[in-house]
Amino acid sequence: MRNIQLIDESLLEQAKLLGGHHTEQETVNEALKEYIRWRKRIKAIQDFGTIDFAPDFLDEIDRKSQPR
Repeated sequence: MRNIQLIDESLLEQAKLLGGHHTEQETVNEALKEYIRWRKRIKAIQDFGTIDFAPDFLDEIDRKSQPR
């Protein structure tokens, strides 16, 4: 386990209060989880529209969406 001492104490305290966390470790872990989720969303948005599906796959989706 790493003990990082270079964290801005005022930022840590603000995050702790806003998040309702009891410990600094809990605050940092939650902040890291949120950061990772946020970055994944940005990546997904950047990738939007860049995936080309095979035409037969799209035809299959169209058939499944038609009323029977």
